[in-house]
Amino acid sequence: MKRSIMAVSRPLIAALGMILSVAVFAAEPAEDPYSVNIEQNIATPEVNPKHSEAVANAMGLLTRTLKQAGFEAQGVRKGEVTMVTIPCRSLFGANSTSLKDGGKQILAKLVPYIKRDDKYKVVMAVHSDDTGDEIYAERITADRVNAIDEYFAHALGGESPVIPYGLGYDEPVAPNTGVANREKNRRVEIYFVPTKDFIDKARKKK
Repeated sequence: MKRSIMAVSRPLIAALGMILSVAVFAAEPAEDPYSVNIEQNIATPEVNPKHSEAVANAMGLLTRTLKQAGFEAQGVRKGEVTMVTIPCRSLFGANSTSLKDGGKQILAKLVPYIKRDDKYKVVMAVHSDDTGDEIYAERITADRVNAIDEYFAHALGGESPVIPYGLGYDEPVAPNTGVANREKNRRVEIYFVPTKDFIDKARKKK
């Protein structure tokens, strides 16, 4: 099922974050994850500092497993969240928004983990370099994130559980100078955020 993804510039994300942080504080229950910004989704559910080490240790198993499967995976948020980074060139041709066959094979390895919605909330962001104007960058990242989301929906035989964001060129990891640096910025980031159930189980095993 195709969901419309809007690429949002960094200043607007920041403004929305300030507004939504007030809304989240005031609202019970928590906001719909599809209505908040990516930073909030990666940050929630929050882990009690007393249990952070236990959750990080439990998530470390996923990080190591994905590394063994050939992915660039690392722990973020003090190790409580696993982030997978995939170069866009591995999934898409130049300026293309259609997944390559090889790209589908890469994503297929993530499907068993994507479907574990009892364990993980999955948040995905597609980034670009600053080649071209802002409108182009936002459009191509939105279209690419939709293509990946649709792949997961098809692979799972229903709606994708992924929370997708097309973020344009607002969050580079390297200066947009030179071919190698621009290639680093054209990337897909997939975050596996532990659910409340996962956190509770990790805490009890400590």
